[in-house]
Amino acid sequence: MMILTQTLKMLTTVKRWLGKKLMVICLLPMALAGLPAHADSQINAATEVITKMIGEVEAYLATDSGDVAKRTQNIAQLFDTHFDLEGIARFSAGPYWRAATDQERITYIQTMRDVMVGTVVRNFDQLSGLNFTTIDSQAKGEKMVLVRGTFNDATGKRPPVSVSWRVITPSAAPAKVLDVEIENISMLVTQKQENIAIIRKNEGRFSALIEAMKERRQSR
Repeated sequence: MMILTQTLKMLTTVKRWLGKKLMVICLLPMALAGLPAHADSQINAATEVITKMIGEVEAYLATDSGDVAKRTQNIAQLFDTHFDLEGIARFSAGPYWRAATDQERITYIQTMRDVMVGTVVRNFDQLSGLNFTTIDSQAKGEKMVLVRGTFNDATGKRPPVSVSWRVITPSAAPAKVLDVEIENISMLVTQKQENIAIIRKNEGRFSALIEAMKERRQSR
């Protein structure tokens, strides 16, 4: 009788164990199948936006006549379409973004955009002859992908430059570029450090950052 009781307990234990294992075994493929699909979707979206953006720049270069107004229009459209301007503004302002008024935020985003567009337009000729080759794309969390690649000069006069694009990939919105890393140096982090230094130098006034950006826009 004792042996029968012990045997029944063992069978019950094994049954419970198998039940848990079977549940894990059944759920594991579902989990494994779900994660790569999401990651693949992220990576595809990020790679696609970079490929599309590079293609648009190449088209601008192919039809460029040197008209500054046309260049400005094209580059502004490029930034508006493919870059997360609000995200860039928020990150680059650091903790002072929370203290800014709604109007200050709007003005800062617009001024920052103008400075970025102006910088590219002034250096537009240097883009000629550059070819971008994608090395790989890696998911960084659930909403970010790093697209790594290299710019090569078709004439061979300039050395290759390593460039990585940090692309945000929200599920309910288009993928957009948040940061550009040149030779592993983040342009966004560099800009944030400069911005915070300006604000601190001016007793925490966010408006001082806007004034500095406007001066930069006018001086170039």
